[in-house]
Amino acid sequence: MIIVTAGHVDHGKTHLLQALTGTDTDRLPEEQKRGLTIDLGYAFMPLSSYHQSSDNQQSDNPEASPDNILGFIDVPGHEKFLSNMLAGVGTARHAMFVVASDEGLMPQSYEHLKILHLLAIESLTVVLTKSDKVSKEQQQNREAELERVLTQYGFSSWKLFACSAYTGDGIAELKQHLKALTDKCNQQPKTINSFRLAIDRAFTVKGTGLVVTGTALSGRVKIGDHLYLASRQLQKPIKIRVRSLHCQGKKAEQAHADQRVALNLSGDIDKDKLSRGDWLFAIEPQAPSSRITVTLKADQAIKHWQQVQVFHVASHITARLALLEQQHIDAGQSGLAELVFDNPLHITEQDKLLIRDPAAKISLGSATAIELSPPTRGKRKPERLTRLNQRATLTQPQNILQLSLQNAPVHIDDFCWQHQLSPEDLSKQVDNDKQQIIQSWLCHFSYLEDLENHIIESLTLYHQNCCDHLGIGRDRLHRMATLSHPKTIVDHLLQVMVNKNKLCNTRGWLHLPQHQLQLTAEEQILWQQIESEFEKAKAPLWIRDIAKACNREEKALRLFSYKLAQLGFITAIVKDRYCTNRALITIADIIRRKIAEEKKLETADFRNLTGLGRKVAVQLLEYFDKIGFTRRYQNHRLLRDEGLFKE
Repeated sequence: MIIVTAGHVDHGKTHLLQALTGTDTDRLPEEQKRGLTIDLGYAFMPLSSYHQSSDNQQSDNPEASPDNILGFIDVPGHEKFLSNMLAGVGTARHAMFVVASDEGLMPQSYEHLKILHLLAIESLTVVLTKSDKVSKEQQQNREAELERVLTQYGFSSWKLFACSAYTGDGIAELKQHLKALTDKCNQQPKTINSFRLAIDRAFTVKGTGLVVTGTALSGRVKIGDHLYLASRQLQKPIKIRVRSLHCQGKKAEQAHADQRVALNLSGDIDKDKLSRGDWLFAIEPQAPSSRITVTLKADQAIKHWQQVQVFHVASHITARLALLEQQHIDAGQSGLAELVFDNPLHITEQDKLLIRDPAAKISLGSATAIELSPPTRGKRKPERLTRLNQRATLTQPQNILQLSLQNAPVHIDDFCWQHQLSPEDLSKQVDNDKQQIIQSWLCHFSYLEDLENHIIESLTLYHQNCCDHLGIGRDRLHRMATLSHPKTIVDHLLQVMVNKNKLCNTRGWLHLPQHQLQLTAEEQILWQQIESEFEKAKAPLWIRDIAKACNREEKALRLFSYKLAQLGFITAIVKDRYCTNRALITIADIIRRKIAEEKKLETADFRNLTGLGRKVAVQLLEYFDKIGFTRRYQNHRLLRDEGLFKE
């Protein structure tokens, strides 16, 4: 367990930790020279290994388990070093708020208290230090003042202690409280989230190599594990291995969430490429987020598109705050907003953020990440805002998953990253009676049913509007009717529909089963006449030419051509000009071979290969583009749908 200190400068935070742990957390020469905490300091206190003696001294047991060692992060109290203070507070869930009895609450006391409240610290221990410098009556007045201010700032529970780091008064009682708090924390069930650590220091140890330290925010890590290092100075995350580790100040085999961890890393890493705010992940990280959706809790009035400073764990960055439901939020109100970062951050859902003004002088409020990839359009649609407000009330991944599946399929890798879950942990949340995994997607059965009905409706309309076409290519159907749905799911569903005879696939053309006809005996004779004319011409024919050759009325032959097209015998490449499907298959094979050889197809090459005139050659190429077999790029063609025009 980790406790972070907070409080005004020179109120005795460092001396209190020294009395509790025996460690002076002011490690920098400048800190020791000035008697002022500048950067983060760390100390540890074994809880199961000390006994209370007459002189109130703690005896150390080197065999103490890391779970029975309480870690402290000592943060600066001076306002000039507030960013360092926030880097320490951002990684902890428990805080010890320190106020000097002889001075009482000071400006930074109020600022630190506000920050602790905005970040929703889980437990607060309040310590009145320097109790030896005030009378009993003064002490009582300080306690009453503290209780009033804590209530005013919105804290509902806390424990208050008065002690002196110089005389030792009250130190034993404070230790007992901290031990009980740690025991309670250890008894809580551990989350299933994967390991994640925010780096706050990186240094090289002679004979050991690179060491990074930080507070583990979730999961477990052990010696030999492979992790991903994500740094703002690296183009992409790199894979490293844990050579050895220390946990809560002791050498250990493994460590878990809410512990101070030092990791000796092996891999192709340059220490100069690391800085505070970089990350170690057990899951391969996705690209950092440039925009996220948050629930915003305002402590000061906030305007739409206001520039702000965002503090996230050990990082801070400038951003714009776009309100989604109104143009401004008053102090004490909450709402939905989008944060647009000036530089992207590695962030996950449910992460807490502190929002301050651009000069980082005033805390404007706090935010919780609820969406890592907001849409670029329609972000203020009423149905989306309703869903986001529902999402804002949920904290557990399984509940968030169920809500997400009501709206759309969930990409498994994305969801695992957003909530720091392994695929195995996510699979435990799947309801096999209601949900199905399709490759990398998780879908609800109702979603698949609605999508199937939509495909059938789209094909029905297509058959009505294009009655002279047998069907439509798979890729074109996706672009026409299901573009907003993942292609992987659409392709899987189309195959399932074909297997269940809800769709037919005729030479690559998808159509409804009822969209089929048969020729009568008389029509068979007429088709044989027409087919012979195509064989003579060895090129697409106009309806008027076919009618003349077969001695038929042009209008009647046009109607018959629609039936032939539905049966898949001929296809209209332009209005009233047809080509047999057998000829199209032959031409398509020519195109496939040419593109396989040259990676592209020029119009002149196509004319030479087919022996057709320029006009009909262009009509054929434009037809192939239209139905999705090829794609025009500049002045040549590329292959688009390999599956069309195959026997």
